[in-house]
Amino acid sequence: MTSSDKTRDTSSGVSSSTTSKYSTTERNCKTIPAAPAHRLDIEDIYSHSSDPDDKPNLDILKQHLLLEGRLTEQAALRIIETGKEIYLHFFFFFSLHNICHRVIVEYKTKNIAMSVNRL
Repeated sequence: MTSSDKTRDTSSGVSSSTTSKYSTTERNCKTIPAAPAHRLDIEDIYSHSSDPDDKPNLDILKQHLLLEGRLTEQAALRIIETGKEIYLHFFFFFSLHNICHRVIVEYKTKNIAMSVNRL
């Protein structure tokens, strides 16, 4: 390797001894507030945490998540499980509603057809 090759290698920025211009201990962007350091737990979100039918305090949860805060695993799982139950109940209700609607439409259609045949 010639001396010109050595010079090209060091000037390309592939040096292991380069230092970062950003601090790893301070915030780089001071205008954006830091995310909350604590994670919200079930007790922080729910007023009666032992009651499985209790709904979360959406104002607290929304504000914490807008600030890019985190949840504990137990709190996140409880919210996901509750949402899943609501979704399945809602889905079942509308499926049942659609089935009943089809039955009623078919019944009315048959009655109309039967009354037309009587004429």
